[in-house]
Amino acid sequence: MTTPTITAAATGAGAAPRAPRGVLPALLTVTFMTALDFFIVNVAMPAIQRDLRAGPSALQWVVAGFGLALATGLITGGRLGDIYGRRRVLAAGLTLFTVASVLCGVAPAAWALVAGRALQGVGAALIMPQTLAVLRTVVPAPAPAQPKAFARYGLTLGLGAVFGQVVGGVLIKADLFGLDWRLCFLINLPIGVAALAMLRTIPESRGTGSRLDLPGAALVTAALVALVLPLIQGRELGWPLWTWLCLGLAAVLSPDSWPISGTAGARSST
Repeated sequence: MTTPTITAAATGAGAAPRAPRGVLPALLTVTFMTALDFFIVNVAMPAIQRDLRAGPSALQWVVAGFGLALATGLITGGRLGDIYGRRRVLAAGLTLFTVASVLCGVAPAAWALVAGRALQGVGAALIMPQTLAVLRTVVPAPAPAQPKAFARYGLTLGLGAVFGQVVGGVLIKADLFGLDWRLCFLINLPIGVAALAMLRTIPESRGTGSRLDLPGAALVTAALVALVLPLIQGRELGWPLWTWLCLGLAAVLSPDSWPISGTAGARSST
């Protein structure tokens, strides 16, 4: 059975009067899952340090690896959804996020956990632009449907941030099957599988006239790495010279500073 495909041009007067049943629950489940995971790791840090004998730098990268991968992948992730279909890219991102969560949960050492967290960040970078784009294209624009949908999206992000601390503490305290902090990541496996099944309710949608500008995407990624990396590491290391050089390089690498045609094409239409 095929699902309808919605292009950017279909969001005007010809759009359906209401979103297909199940779209909003599916999007909010995925949103809650990614927001929860971003904050749940903060509670698990002491247990991770004891179990993996991780040093301060490794612990910092458990958080920074996720944030850096997310920041550098958002723009390209949004454009990929415009080109290949938002539901398809959302499913790919959710699958990657779920698999990466399992890798984090079974990590034998700190380096493996950092690598898993970076993969989670890539998955989240594919997920987040698609949720916003689907809300805009599938949920009808006339008030009050779309404003209510975005309000629920924002509320879900906030609840994920708050409950990340609570759920993390409960899971570590329960220590089910002796998994301790690992359960904070492994809990994403059943949630991710359920969310993937729910994605079937979402119609496919694409942007019009979309293309992936690889030079522009590489330039934006390099600029974001140069900006985010010193902001993450600078305070911990006492702001050495390389952090200031990176910040200056970020300004030079800004897409607006280079005459590359179509650089804006790397930006998401979301």
